[in-house]
Amino acid sequence: MIPWAVISALNGDLNLGIAIIIIYAIILIVRQLVEPKIVSKKIGIHPIFTLIAMYTGFRMIGVLGLFVGPIILIILKNIFSVSIENGIIKSIFT
Repeated sequence: MIPWAVISALNGDLNLGIAIIIIYAIILIVRQLVEPKIVSKKIGIHPIFTLIAMYTGFRMIGVLGLFVGPIILIILKNIFSVSIENGIIKSIFT
């Protein structure tokens, strides 16, 4: 959208260029706020942990990490929840 806004502004339609930049900013902000909540509802994990997993995955692996991070988080959550249900964690600490 940014190239479109720049080209529109350079062609003399400054209002369209500014409008496109404003729409882009709104989309960017909403996406940053809403996307972790949507992902977390689908996988059953708190949004902040989903966001941390996405960020950590991105920092470690790159763009692929945005998808791998939450998957690893889901696997770890399932391992620990099954361990707690079966009493494995209790037996280790007692």
